[in-house]
Amino acid sequence: MNAFFAMFKRELAHYFTSPIAYVVLIIFSILSGWFYVQGFLLPYSLYCQQYDMMQMQANPMMAQQMPAPNFTELIVPSLFSTFSIILIFLVPLLTMRLISEEKREGTIELLYTYPVSDLQVILAKYAAALVIFLFTVLLCAIYLYVPELLKEGGGVVEWRPILSALLGYFLLGAASISLGLIFSAVTENQIVSAALTFALLLFLWVVGWAPQSGTVEGVMKTLAESVSLTDRSEDLFKGLIHLSDLVFFLCVIVGALFITMRSLESHRWRG
Repeated sequence: MNAFFAMFKRELAHYFTSPIAYVVLIIFSILSGWFYVQGFLLPYSLYCQQYDMMQMQANPMMAQQMPAPNFTELIVPSLFSTFSIILIFLVPLLTMRLISEEKREGTIELLYTYPVSDLQVILAKYAAALVIFLFTVLLCAIYLYVPELLKEGGGVVEWRPILSALLGYFLLGAASISLGLIFSAVTENQIVSAALTFALLLFLWVVGWAPQSGTVEGVMKTLAESVSLTDRSEDLFKGLIHLSDLVFFLCVIVGALFITMRSLESHRWRG
């Protein structure tokens, strides 16, 4: 256990002694903040004002056409879907150097001499990347608390569905990082690792469009719905927690870490 924590602290320190953590967090803060304010918060505020005006005018017909503003239903699912797109671009930055840099610099050979197992090495690196990602989850929670501060007395945010959305976003990020770890383990080039990770995450996002477009039917439609990470997180974004979705993300994470461990073992024996 001491070896794991030593590796974990080493990897976490490397994120903050290099520009990676700062670049990822700054980019996410700027993009997510802009989308949140311009694309969601301001339009929602305008909608609330228009709804209040319709209520004061006592126009039943218009009031029926404008459902009562509900922050959780109108904003949260779409907001986290947008954040998941940003995630596709940032996860490769988090994972590209985790193992590939060790291979390129030859320090992985030194790592093999330490009293630490391959599993501990992988879990330590994965946990360090996950900690950086958790900062983005915390930032999302802060964003969602803003409407509570703006309205006197609060009551805008329903926290139970939002906790489900945060869980879905965390699981989506955790699964994406585990997949990126595979490519970091199979190549020595960080750029190649980042490119392959981005390509896979983009594919798993785009494949979710196929069932909605009506271009695929039957078995292919079921397969597309099954492998799409974003489709699996949509219900969680809406506040619906299904055991099947939780098991799916857990299987992706465990499977990806297992493949990474096998890749590391293979490199050890070849070396």
